[in-house]
Amino acid sequence: MKCYVLFHGQGGGAGSWIYEGYFSAWKALGFDVEYYSDVLEVKAPKEYIVMATEGALNHTNPQTLKFLEGASKVFMFVQPHKFPDKWGTHPNFVSKAPDSFVQEINSMKNVHLWSFANTSGVDFWDKWKTINYVPLAFDSINYEAEKDDIFKYDVCYVGGVANNGFDEKKVIMRDYFTELETLGVSLGIFINCGISRQEEANVLHNSLITLNIHDKYQHVLGLDCNERTFKSLGLNGLLVSDKVGELGNLFPDVPQASSPKQMAELVKIYLEDFSNLEDVKARNRKDVLDNHTYVNRVELLLKL
Repeated sequence: MKCYVLFHGQGGGAGSWIYEGYFSAWKALGFDVEYYSDVLEVKAPKEYIVMATEGALNHTNPQTLKFLEGASKVFMFVQPHKFPDKWGTHPNFVSKAPDSFVQEINSMKNVHLWSFANTSGVDFWDKWKTINYVPLAFDSINYEAEKDDIFKYDVCYVGGVANNGFDEKKVIMRDYFTELETLGVSLGIFINCGISRQEEANVLHNSLITLNIHDKYQHVLGLDCNERTFKSLGLNGLLVSDKVGELGNLFPDVPQASSPKQMAELVKIYLEDFSNLEDVKARNRKDVLDNHTYVNRVELLLKL
């Protein structure tokens, strides 16, 4: 069966990595997949599935709704219509879909809405019909690490500043990494370095401990954790993260630090007794590969 993956902004950033993972997962499951950033480019056959971000769809063109109505199933990632505090003032955090479009989508039985945030108990998405929770995952197809001690660090982090409008993460990372520097261990910290995917996989896999840092809104709301969570556990198996509520729900055994000082203390404890952690790493890697890949997520979507 044909599957169209529609995602706005394919040029870079975490979103492009996520949808590349989904693209590969659909393909691995035997679907004929095409990738688009504009629904109006698509000439659809009679039988097809659509996976789309709401932002990739033209809300005002009637051809958009016709295209969605013709699909056997549509899986649409949607943004909330309201978000708390200052974040709700920024377009990165809110839906651009007009009420008329939302109403049409809500009436389509073949359209299933989803988010990688746990929307249970919050009303930020209240204009949409039921939102299915589908967390992020590990792209097990495109990330295959190579064993090489040249990429080995005591502690590593690979990521970007990810400015979601208020430039909050830069300060958070500075505070955490400044504290970690006091340990005197080898740090492989790569922020906006443009290293290749293979180099990233190798650093994460070969280092002793991986780190994770989230954005401020994730700390406060606790609804989702980033893709680095799954990537670090899938490639390495040992992760020390800052504190985010949903991370604790998904991976209760991952140690979470509520401050830079606490993260440094956790890292020091693990490095001092690392010999007993290989079983932990192997168990975590297996858990991610068995339950938290993008193939797993597509299989979950298909059951909706």
